[in-house]
Amino acid sequence: MEPLGYTTVGSGPRKVMAAHTWLADHRTYAPMMAFLDGTAATFVFPDFRGYGRSRDRDGAFSVREMGEDMLALADHLGWEHFDLVGNSMGGQAAQLLAGSPLAAGRIDSLTLLCSVPASGFPLDEQGAAFFGAAADSADVRGQCASAVTGGRLGPAFAAWMAGLSQESATRQAIAGYLRAWTTEDISQEIGDFAGAVRIFVGAFDPVLTAEVAAERIRPLFSGATIGTIPGAGHYPSLETPAYAAAILNTPELTGAGHAS
Repeated sequence: MEPLGYTTVGSGPRKVMAAHTWLADHRTYAPMMAFLDGTAATFVFPDFRGYGRSRDRDGAFSVREMGEDMLALADHLGWEHFDLVGNSMGGQAAQLLAGSPLAAGRIDSLTLLCSVPASGFPLDEQGAAFFGAAADSADVRGQCASAVTGGRLGPAFAAWMAGLSQESATRQAIAGYLRAWTTEDISQEIGDFAGAVRIFVGAFDPVLTAEVAAERIRPLFSGATIGTIPGAGHYPSLETPAYAAAILNTPELTGAGHAS
C-alpha cells in the first residue's frame, strides 16, 4: 500500500516527523516552515487519511491507524530512528506510536503541542453538538478554530481556518477523526518510553490546558516536562510560528513556565 502523502522540509541528518491537527492538513504547520533548520534536520509532515495529499485515502480514521500509517511512512523513508511531534489530535497518535511496541524503540523523542490525551477528550452534550456540526459546515470549522484559540484572533482567522479545512479535509475525515480523538482511549497501550518527552500547552488554549496535561498525559511518560508557549492558543505553528519552529529545531527547549 502506498504511504501517506507528505511534505518535506530540509535534508539534515536528524529526522523529525510532525503529525497535524484535526481541522486541517499539514499546512497548519506551514507558517513556521521558513524558520526550520533544514541543514540540521529533515522534517516530514504527513497528511492523515482524508486530508491534503492523502485526501483520497479511505480508512478507519482511528488513532491506531494514524500511528500505524506514520510508522509505515517512516519505513518508506528508510528512517530507523526519528523524533516525533504531534499537535492536538496528532499528539494523541504520536503518544501511541512512541509508547507502544509498534515502533520497537525507534522513536528518539516525543514533542506534544497542545495534545489530546492518550485517553481521548470526551465532550459534553453541548460540545459534542458544536464540534459534531463541523463535518457539514465550514463556518463551524472556523468557529471551532476560534474557540480553541481563546476567541482572540478575530473573524479573519476563523474564515481562513474554515477555508483551509474545507479545502484540505473531507467530511468523512472530520467526522471520523472527531470520534477518534473524543472517544478512543489508547492509554493502556502506552508502555515505558525511554526517550525525552516534552509537553507544551498554549497560554491561551482554553481546553487542553496545563492542568489537563499534568493530570492526563504526564503520568504516562516518566520524566516528561510541561512548558507553556507564550502567545499561543491551540495552534502554535500558526500563532507563534518562529517559536514553534524553535521547539522543533531544539530538542532541549522546554518552554516558559517549565515544570519537570
